[in-house]
Amino acid sequence: MENYKPFKIVSVLRNGKAIGITSAYDAARFILEQWPDDAAGPKLYICKAILFKCLAGECSAAVARVAFVEAAREAGIFIETTPRPVPTGQLERWHKTKQRRQ
Repeated sequence: MENYKPFKIVSVLRNGKAIGITSAYDAARFILEQWPDDAAGPKLYICKAILFKCLAGECSAAVARVAFVEAAREAGIFIETTPRPVPTGQLERWHKTKQRRQ
């Protein structure tokens, strides 16, 4: 599993469907096989180089993820995900007084 260089999921849009990319290997494969032909820009070429360096063990998966996100944004296929709020363990109704019976 170490060879795949996993990172936090990145969602991209392809043919009307959301695809989850979870590793540098998945990102490189997506770029080579499914990347839109009309979306080749300078960030894509930089991203390819970084992904191949990551798979060779020359940089971290976090760097590869950032490069992939930037290339996907440039291509217009990046899906922004809203993070869930951090659970605090407190319910909204805690510390509220109960209604008294009459």
